[in-house]
Amino acid sequence: MSTNLAPKSDSRRGSGWRKIRICLCFLLAMDLMMPAGKRSYDKENSDGNMKCTRWSLGGDVGTNPPLLADMGLSILQDEENTGAPTPTPPTTEVNADKPPPPPKVLQQTNQNVISNGSFFSDDSVNVEEFFVYKRRRLDAIAGGDKFNRMSDELILGVFRWLPKFMLARCAQVSRRWKRLAFDETLWRRLDLGGKTLKPGVVGRVILRGSSILRLAKAEVGNPIFSPQLHYLPSIPPVRSKLQYLDLSMAAIEPQALEELLSVCFDLKKLSLEHCTITRSICSHIANNPNLETLNLAMCYGLCHSYVLNILNHCKRLQSLNLAWTGLCALDLSVICRRFPASLERLNISGCRSTLSDTHVRLLAEQCSGLVELDISDGTQLTASAVSVIISELRHVEYLAFSRCYNIHPDAYLELKSMPHLLYLDVYGILSESALSTLRQSLPHIQINKYLFSSVARPTVGIRRTSVWGLRVRD
Repeated sequence: MSTNLAPKSDSRRGSGWRKIRICLCFLLAMDLMMPAGKRSYDKENSDGNMKCTRWSLGGDVGTNPPLLADMGLSILQDEENTGAPTPTPPTTEVNADKPPPPPKVLQQTNQNVISNGSFFSDDSVNVEEFFVYKRRRLDAIAGGDKFNRMSDELILGVFRWLPKFMLARCAQVSRRWKRLAFDETLWRRLDLGGKTLKPGVVGRVILRGSSILRLAKAEVGNPIFSPQLHYLPSIPPVRSKLQYLDLSMAAIEPQALEELLSVCFDLKKLSLEHCTITRSICSHIANNPNLETLNLAMCYGLCHSYVLNILNHCKRLQSLNLAWTGLCALDLSVICRRFPASLERLNISGCRSTLSDTHVRLLAEQCSGLVELDISDGTQLTASAVSVIISELRHVEYLAFSRCYNIHPDAYLELKSMPHLLYLDVYGILSESALSTLRQSLPHIQINKYLFSSVARPTVGIRRTSVWGLRVRD
């Protein structure tokens, strides 16, 4: 038994001494590491209160920028003088007679120095021992704005694919985008048909250089040019670039229409169907000497003096629509004598009791180069009107006698002597058997193919995205 216990006790003593030596080495290492890794306190105060000093990081933190950079911190410096060293505040001598100053509260919170938003300073602690740090700001994303390096031509090529409402939003990004978004090449064609437009919207569009504008069935606000748009040119004088304007069936007041047409001097084709006409409006229309097509169908307030003002100044007029305007017999007598010789297409249908054979004769003598003529709903016309057309209008290709009840059906058989006639509309007159006989007698003429007239109208059939064959949607 004894021989077995002796070695065991020696091993216990050896292990105990080893543990003691390990503990002593650990305490010695902790004692050596105390100044560099632990917060130091001043215990020399007789009251036993500990005084707070700065965090010790193994050296002077304020003079070790690489160490602060590794921690993500930097010393607060003046942004204007970043290269200058941080000025040291002057130290004040402590007077024993005066009471210590009240504790100071730091306005800027720093988690490395302050606890609970305040820090209590003592008169015996030097101000130089305190440092305020800030975290470094992340650098901006490397690289410049690639979009600004693009040329204006490339940006316009991108903007050309955007709808108009998106261009208006792009104009709010910057001055350059505003200049490019309002470039006149992007606003040459515009379709605002069927929309409700606030006052000033049409004026903005006109001043952006639009040349093809569709406002059919639109509700146009008054005034056209808003006085609140200070960045626009002075009004007047303004000269628009409009050449094709469609206001068919638009809800627009006469004052707004006058204001709109007052800036138009280069119109080639104009449609004011179902609008109210005044003397001033006709005067503004007459200021367009290059006008070729004019649609005044179903307009209100029209008389021969207004029409004559237009005919006297627009010598290049080729298509004119005066259907259902309520012109009296005197108006027709004056107008038929003043039609320009350049007129090729004319629609004066709807004159039920006012259009007579005499008017047709005056018309045929004045405009011998007519290609298309519509005198439908002329209930006072007779077969003599057909004879005058055959003798005077040798180049006509389209004729419409719909609902002319006083013309005898046999008179239409004489139209076979017109070599250029291609289409004939006689709706509401002949029965089916009579139509079959007429088709057999006139095999080279297509009868009753077009239900409505297309003279001077901007849109025909299902093509609602174009005016006079020109597209208005990009």
